[in-house]
Amino acid sequence: MAKPLIGITTSQFLTAGSIMAGTKRQFVSDAYIQAVLCAGGVPVLLPIITEQAAIAEQIAAVDGLLLSGGGDIQPQIFGEEPMHELGTVLPERDTHELELVQQALASGKPILGICRGCQLLNVALGGSINQHLTEPTVQHDQRSAGDYAGHTVILEHGSRLAGLWGDTVMTNSFHHQAIKVAAPGLWITARAKDGVIEAVEHEAAPFAVGVQWHPELMIYKNPAMLELFTAFVNTANRK
Repeated sequence: MAKPLIGITTSQFLTAGSIMAGTKRQFVSDAYIQAVLCAGGVPVLLPIITEQAAIAEQIAAVDGLLLSGGGDIQPQIFGEEPMHELGTVLPERDTHELELVQQALASGKPILGICRGCQLLNVALGGSINQHLTEPTVQHDQRSAGDYAGHTVILEHGSRLAGLWGDTVMTNSFHHQAIKVAAPGLWITARAKDGVIEAVEHEAAPFAVGVQWHPELMIYKNPAMLELFTAFVNTANRK
């Protein structure tokens, strides 16, 4: 049987300091690609586009959707004005990924959102995010390497994540934003010890999970993190 195709969202930047200066380029961290491969899937990069029909074709061509990390989400999408601490936003990426989520859910295809992807999943379904964490007591923007598990995440009993790891799990952390109000239909299934939301799961979809940390950076030093990707890919394999 053919391995499932996992679509991975991309980000973009403008080339600087060369004869190609000003040229838009799209990219994704290799860690996402390797995690999908290690979990038994075939990674397929989904370039940023905004034509709705073409986005539908992207989803039709893959068996699962991985929403990768990246920059901040436009606060206007969830009804707020930008705070001073808001980072760089990419409106075209937001448009693309919001539509990808709707198309994937409509077709019953599994979704895994990582960091920004977790927040994007929430916003796509009507939730909101904290534009900047002002009073966390846990370090959410660690200085250590990505494979270092810096803080404890408490998992909700009965959740998919608790089924993988039990009551708690140690994770890395690289974010200054987080879910503020969970969207209708999303179950908050993990929090840091300071109360910051660390994961959500869709209550009705076969697999729609968002995690605030970066498990793809941990799979070699902490192989238990690969279990999340394996569960995701296995669900895609059944579609």
